[in-house]
Amino acid sequence: MQNSTNVKHVLTKIMKVSFTQLILVFLMVGNSLAHKTHGQDFLERNVSLKLQDKVIHEVLAQLEKTAEVKFIYSPKLIQADRKVTLVAQNERLSEVLNRFFNPLKISYKTFKNQIVLSTTTDTPDASPKPEPTVVVAPVEGKVKDKSGASMPGVSVQVKGTTRGTISDPEGNFKLNADTGEILVFSFVGYQAKEVRIENLSQALNITLSESASALNEVVVIGSRGVPRTDVERPVPVDVISAKELQGTGQVELAQMVQFNSPSFNSAKTGINGVANYADPATLRGLSPDQMLVLVDGKRRHQFSGLNLNVTVGLGTVVTDMNSIPSLAMERIEVLRDGAAAQYGSDAIAGIVNLALNKSVGKGTFKTQYGVTKMGDGATYLGAFNYGFKLGKEKSYLNLSLQYQHADATDRSDFYNPRPVTGGTYTGIYSNTQATDEATREARKVWPAYGAFKVGQYGSNQTSAYQGFYNLGYPLAKGWNLYSFGGVSLKDVKALGFFRVATATNANSTPEIFPDGYTPQLPGKTRDISTVVGLSRKLNDGWNLDFSTGYGYNNLDLWAKNTTNPSMGTASPTDFYVGRSAFGQSTTEANINRNFRGVAGTKSLNVALGVQFRMDQFILEKGSPESYQVGPLATTKSKAPGSSGRSGIAPEDETNAKRTNLGIYADVESDITDRFLVAAALRYENYSDFGGNVSGKLAARLKLTESFSLRGSINKGFRAPSLAQTFNSVTTSTVQAGAIIQTKQLPNNDPRLEKIGIEKPTAETSWNYNLGVTAKAGDQFLFTLDAYQIDIKDRIILAERMIVSQIEALKPLFPGISEVRFFTNHVNTTTKGIDFVSTFKHSFNRNNRLNVSLALTVNQTKITGQRATPDLLQAGTANKILVIDTVSISLIETAQPRQKAHLNISYQMGKFNFNWRTSYFGAVTAWEKPTGKPHITLTFGAKTLHDIAITFAPSPKLNFSLGSNNFTNVYPDRVALNFAGYTNGQIPYSRNVNQFGFNGAFYYLNATVNF
Repeated sequence: MQNSTNVKHVLTKIMKVSFTQLILVFLMVGNSLAHKTHGQDFLERNVSLKLQDKVIHEVLAQLEKTAEVKFIYSPKLIQADRKVTLVAQNERLSEVLNRFFNPLKISYKTFKNQIVLSTTTDTPDASPKPEPTVVVAPVEGKVKDKSGASMPGVSVQVKGTTRGTISDPEGNFKLNADTGEILVFSFVGYQAKEVRIENLSQALNITLSESASALNEVVVIGSRGVPRTDVERPVPVDVISAKELQGTGQVELAQMVQFNSPSFNSAKTGINGVANYADPATLRGLSPDQMLVLVDGKRRHQFSGLNLNVTVGLGTVVTDMNSIPSLAMERIEVLRDGAAAQYGSDAIAGIVNLALNKSVGKGTFKTQYGVTKMGDGATYLGAFNYGFKLGKEKSYLNLSLQYQHADATDRSDFYNPRPVTGGTYTGIYSNTQATDEATREARKVWPAYGAFKVGQYGSNQTSAYQGFYNLGYPLAKGWNLYSFGGVSLKDVKALGFFRVATATNANSTPEIFPDGYTPQLPGKTRDISTVVGLSRKLNDGWNLDFSTGYGYNNLDLWAKNTTNPSMGTASPTDFYVGRSAFGQSTTEANINRNFRGVAGTKSLNVALGVQFRMDQFILEKGSPESYQVGPLATTKSKAPGSSGRSGIAPEDETNAKRTNLGIYADVESDITDRFLVAAALRYENYSDFGGNVSGKLAARLKLTESFSLRGSINKGFRAPSLAQTFNSVTTSTVQAGAIIQTKQLPNNDPRLEKIGIEKPTAETSWNYNLGVTAKAGDQFLFTLDAYQIDIKDRIILAERMIVSQIEALKPLFPGISEVRFFTNHVNTTTKGIDFVSTFKHSFNRNNRLNVSLALTVNQTKITGQRATPDLLQAGTANKILVIDTVSISLIETAQPRQKAHLNISYQMGKFNFNWRTSYFGAVTAWEKPTGKPHITLTFGAKTLHDIAITFAPSPKLNFSLGSNNFTNVYPDRVALNFAGYTNGQIPYSRNVNQFGFNGAFYYLNATVNF
């Protein structure tokens, strides 16, 4: 009944928001249609120029500037270094082109404002080798990409000759060749393809695939101008292809990126609050909410739950990348540079852009089974992808479905109730060792002597059902409709700490669980998203894009196999804890145009846009027993609320909303062939705290065609999330018969102002990047980038303020023992170096080698703290700490500050061998045991090795056998005297984050392409 209500609740929200957004889209489209540009055919434009004894490419450049057109051609094919003379006085462009090209044996075709050049006859070969004397007939054909879209501008050469052409705007080509000759098709960012001519009368249909390596990858992210390759980009971008993602043997998207990009970090944890349901993922060692996630360039909504556990990302909300099936990806682009001025708040560390699959007429089915060396964690994956053509050229509907299930793992130690140094024995039934062992022997529950286990610590049991779509459809008058989105339903069974059965334990209910119990903490997360947009390229060169989207996530939590100890025998054992929900709607309009020859520049791209966003954050109460304070709270010091996870109380329910309006301008100019400059400026205004301005300046200088310098300066910001501003939590414990209530306060609580705590405002940042790129032919590429990120007024979750110890709190919070809140308190500086290199070599058609090495080294330090407010410190002898050592360590030392990936792939006929070595640097955790000083523990650097062998008996079928971490490496163990060891339940730290703790994993998968 509750699930039905939840579905209706979600659908109602979608219908309300989507209807409003669609109205906005149609209004914008109607307005743009009403003001359609009516420009004349550019061939009818009059031109005047006088050029004497100039090479052809200089003449074409002058024509581009004068007539505002773009020539697409191969300099080698048209012999652009020939010198010519061209004079025209107020003549039509078509007449000038005919007079210019005819003597040169150059033909042309037009497409919008582009002119594609090719040769009308075979051009003479400069080499002494004779050309074939027999050419039976011209060869015709068409070139497409994997999605079925036509590819203009593809170079088509007859191997070993100078004969060739370029595909026209529809992808068609025609040239003279003979039977047995080989045609070579090449285009930047795509694998070159050789085709032998067998039948001159049969048209060729050629499909080019994107390059399997990162070499010469063309990306759009980070630039609103033309797509660029690595050597040409002013900012660093990692490109991870679909093949590289699938080759990791992982089943979740974030883990696939984790083992491909060293700057990206995401690791599994256990017994860790909200982190059980959405993995914290970070970029460049910063916080999860300082990385922006896009899907095909559109903002992705965040997860609804706020992480309040002592782990990476404390006090932040994440973006759940694992809610999208991996087969929906064409590739992933990781922008390692600040980009708030281009894409909006949150992009302090950088951007992860999920580029969607657009293929048509092709299908993929993948199934995988794997298990750990310990025999647990069995994982099954079934995934499907297929693309349909919707009746029109360049139309597509690509669908992805995925089901995955992973059993839980257990890496807990045997129970160790004996204190290492001092302290008291902490048994199951009593705090006396002899009595406890005698009780266990009498009950035949565990052996009286020797090892036994309680509780469970490992990866959670997870089942996920996911679907995603990507649609494109050409409409009338040049408009194109696009839409994408999906649904993810994920069930996670997390666990709490073991509750002993001693009568004096505040969390025990021996009348119900006489042998103690481990709380089960299941959660169901639902994720729904959709984006609808319209785009068009006008004849005068302007590109229009209007879109609207809505994303929604909710997290329902339960506590089972547990009790509300304060209720005693009246307590139920199953509780509904409550719901968090987050919805975000985004409507935007973007326009851009690339101008040629403005103010003496080679090109100038101008982009303008406006974005309106609405956010909503909701907390809904749990069942009454989940937060009730029962009679045993005061009479027997029993803890109130469902043990393991207390419910959301009525006073903590929240329904907060805000709006955001952003306006940006972006320019990018190739000042010359070698010098590129880009700049962006963005203003955003939030309804709850005001406005902020961000900016970006980037440049790239080509010292040679293969070596470049690049750099950027970014002023960015990150707005506090609604969860940070309005989340409210009440938890209660009992000490010495007294109820200890801890309250996390929303920042609109008027009492905070009375102690000098202001509402959180935006974090601001300066991001500096300086790098070099180098390429040696088509085989070797490397990039090296150094960066510094200075963040001011970083938002943190303050330490627990003990009311009884602070004079200013006593009159404001009667009945409350501790309070917490969010505040802008620290400044940080992150410095680092990223290195990426790629080498590829083809020994012959069936033997290819690809090697890549990527590494990052960085360091984050807190460089300043705000002073504790005088109102909070007044009358209190001890210094009040807003941030303590444990929280500082989560910012500075909890993530590996060195990470590297070496990947070697060798293709030999039908076999492919892949080796990956991953290095994770050391991490350090801090703790403050009750009544003791801080202690620290460093977990050393580790190296993992993955191996996979793939056999493809045919292009439509392949099998892979592999192992991740096949040398069975684990993180260093938690020391026995470390508080976090918890009597053996936590042998591997849950506070720091390297690579997980499940050891070796073996898998077998099969992929069918159809």
